[in-house]
Amino acid sequence: MRLSDLLARPVRDSSGRPAGQVADVRLVQDGPLLRQVQHAFRVAGLIVVTRHTGRLFGYERGPAIKGPWLVRAVLKVLHRNTRYVPWEHVDRIDDDGVLLRVPLDELTSVHDLYQDSGP
Repeated sequence: MRLSDLLARPVRDSSGRPAGQVADVRLVQDGPLLRQVQHAFRVAGLIVVTRHTGRLFGYERGPAIKGPWLVRAVLKVLHRNTRYVPWEHVDRIDDDGVLLRVPLDELTSVHDLYQDSGP
């Protein structure tokens, strides 16, 4: 499966309730060593958005991202329901989309995720 196959797929929680769609994929580089040059990437999690409008512009990635305050404020409101889904919470991927093992309420908002990891 290619990463592009994941993007825009609908996501449902463990009860089948719509959670949004995949807007981005988070990768970590801790896989096996490839050709003794670098380690392979693996999927660490998915960024799920509820809105179809308003792409991610990077402002959702935490307070370290600088930019015009008005743009940040508007995008913060638009993406207040953007969630991070750790890969362990993905039950399966099929033609209907991504099914999660957890209810939507247990997912961490991206905004809270970066607030917790800050200094």
